[in-house]
Amino acid sequence: MNETNLRKKTKKCPYCNNVISGRTDKVFCDDKCRNNFYYMVNNEQKTYIRKINGILLKNRGILRTVNPSGRMSVPKRYLEELEFDFGCFTGIHKTKRGRLYYLVYDQAFSFDENERVSLVVFYRDAKAVKG
Repeated sequence: MNETNLRKKTKKCPYCNNVISGRTDKVFCDDKCRNNFYYMVNNEQKTYIRKINGILLKNRGILRTVNPSGRMSVPKRYLEELEFDFGCFTGIHKTKRGRLYYLVYDQAFSFDENERVSLVVFYRDAKAVKG
């Protein structure tokens, strides 16, 4: 076997750059390198998702605490003091009258006049969402 053929058959691990031996379809030299490689590739994206989920869960917790009755209105400043993030929500619901409700899972808020915010709990299948 000449040197050119030997180089074609030599594969290197994409994580540690060591020569891979064993099966011809093997991509990484061992499980540790495979795990470290995919952790490195996915870590940035997962960190971003964890950050957004943390904000959403905090927002939902604030709304649940402030609105135990299921429907009320509070000053916008009050939610700001609790560090509610108005820019982070899971969806938008538009009523037949054209009013926009910003959903944070099963909780929702809508802006009123005079710097107030209406809070409501959105129900799914005519049952209150618990959890």
